[in-house]
Amino acid sequence: MLTDEERIAFHKSIAGVRHLAAKSLAQASDVGRAIEFVANLHRSLDSVALHASKIGPVPDCKLGCSYCCHIRVEATDPEIFGIARRIRQRPEAEVADLIEKLRRHATERNVGGGATRQSCAFLVDARCAIYEVRPATCRKAHSLSVKQCEALSPEIPQNLKLLVEADAMMAGTAEAYRDRKLQAAAHELNAAVLAALNDQSAEARWYNGEDVFCCSGQLAPD
Repeated sequence: MLTDEERIAFHKSIAGVRHLAAKSLAQASDVGRAIEFVANLHRSLDSVALHASKIGPVPDCKLGCSYCCHIRVEATDPEIFGIARRIRQRPEAEVADLIEKLRRHATERNVGGGATRQSCAFLVDARCAIYEVRPATCRKAHSLSVKQCEALSPEIPQNLKLLVEADAMMAGTAEAYRDRKLQAAAHELNAAVLAALNDQSAEARWYNGEDVFCCSGQLAPD
């Protein structure tokens, strides 16, 4: 829980991020630049996480640890389009295989009623296949006790300061996008990326101000 003073500081931080991000986004002259802008958020989150790990408490996460890759992950519109763009750069056969994997993921999620322990479709050999463009939700994820992750504990100990800083950056950036009349809502990662890959017109529609995603990743009709 945050104190009243910490809560005030949190909202000031959001406003500060929103102001700076909105100024930069106002200069985004095309859809590509608007999508790429979210990388600034990712770099900032990586810096916050690195700094937090140096001053402690140190996260218990290790290479190959993927417990957090089996819960629902959300990403914003620009993050989704950025991931879809990166995927399209891969060989055609690899893209087709990934689309099929995403389809199976969506089917399993629907059959299972949104089971929270479903493996992310981008998890390959206990590693993230889109690590460089993974969403902010993944970048801030960490645990101070791998044992509690192994036990599937509903309460995972985390660095509160890191989470607060990350949440302020994420909220401020999302508000800056909305100031630019661009959607930056949270959608289920796998379903949303699948939808973006299946409809290349979605980027342009989003840049024109449409809310192209609905129902956790399904694209709204033209």
